[in-house]
Amino acid sequence: MGPSLYDIVFDPEPYKAAEAMKKSIEIAKSEYSDGKIKSTNLVVYNYPSVGAMTVVKDKTTGVEHRIFVDAYSLNEVEDKTATETEPGIWSLYDKILTYGKENNLKEWQKSDEITKSIEQAAANKGVNINAAVTEENITKISDDVVVRSSFTGKILDINGIGQERSVFCGPACIRMLCVYYHNPDPAPSQETIYMGEGLWTWDPDSTPYSSGLTSNDIVEWAEEKWGKTGTITNRLFNSDAISEIENERPFFSMTTNPNHFRICKGYITQNGYTYLRLNDPEPVGSTYGTPGLLERTYGSSESVRIYIS
Repeated sequence: MGPSLYDIVFDPEPYKAAEAMKKSIEIAKSEYSDGKIKSTNLVVYNYPSVGAMTVVKDKTTGVEHRIFVDAYSLNEVEDKTATETEPGIWSLYDKILTYGKENNLKEWQKSDEITKSIEQAAANKGVNINAAVTEENITKISDDVVVRSSFTGKILDINGIGQERSVFCGPACIRMLCVYYHNPDPAPSQETIYMGEGLWTWDPDSTPYSSGLTSNDIVEWAEEKWGKTGTITNRLFNSDAISEIENERPFFSMTTNPNHFRICKGYITQNGYTYLRLNDPEPVGSTYGTPGLLERTYGSSESVRIYIS
């Protein structure tokens, strides 16, 4: 006799998160050209279906519209209102489907294999994997990396600026976005930004240049100088980062211990992982800092983001 219980497992089809989010934004811009896109998130609609939802607000009427794109088929899904008999297209934000511990273990093993192949390729090319991952180093090892699957992403045109002092990472990042926004134009110096231009003051009795800007300082600058809203969050979801970049909104990426600001100007998704494309103003005294730094979101040192909208 055979076993009393058969365990049948189907490999889940990978969903196309970045492509779905990008398409939902494109549809929103096409159907509501005069509207303002408020957000784009990966959602669970009509559980367990996974898709991207873009919320766009009509500037005249104030009515909000939702655009859904299925993350598997990339087809637009009609937004239906709930009735007495039908649940409609309700969404459970940022819910990630779990396919069981066996699948999770497979993904860990796959990740480990990919990491080892990249480390070996780096070693063969004399690239120090403990140093910052630059575009030059990526080019060196790209031909030898065993996994060459397709990737999606977007990178905004923001040049790197090196910080002039050890506490000037905030001013350097603000200056990058001043240049990007053309506001103010010309962009103020890092020294001028650090001093606050009337937004904040430093204790005259404290040691000069003993501390840097805070997250609240960044928010205040965004509101008073750029006329934008700054939102501080420790919610580090890939879907949020992708939404911001797809909507042409670079953001501040912050590490702690010690506190340090970078500018996120893009993202790349490949092999199920998301990488942020960062402009790091370090090293101190450099002209461009470390532009185009690639950092995988999973296990990164990032702790806080400041979205500017």
